[in-house]
Amino acid sequence: MPIDYKKYPKNWKWLSKQIIERGQNCCELCFVKNHSIICRDEIGQWWGETYYDGHTFKKKIKIVLTVHHINFNLEDSHPLNLIALCQRCHCKLDLHHKIKNRKRR
Repeated sequence: MPIDYKKYPKNWKWLSKQIIERGQNCCELCFVKNHSIICRDEIGQWWGETYYDGHTFKKKIKIVLTVHHINFNLEDSHPLNLIALCQRCHCKLDLHHKIKNRKRR
């Protein structure tokens, strides 16, 4: 889903870049490197595209890190409330929050 920059501070592009660099350009949960090409197995473990070790992978994934608000409040963009995540980790963290919000509606 595309980002609606109206919901974020004016310096969001700069701030999110700083957060990703703070995490050394890696997901701060699974440590996959930003812009790498990987494959994930059925349990979510990731493998570099040159290392398969006999596993069968369906597709390669390009990692693009995003920045997650830990407390889910988009107005709270304090660096301590922000974490750099890969797509998989971001979706996993957001899932419970999205289900909870869906039930409220």
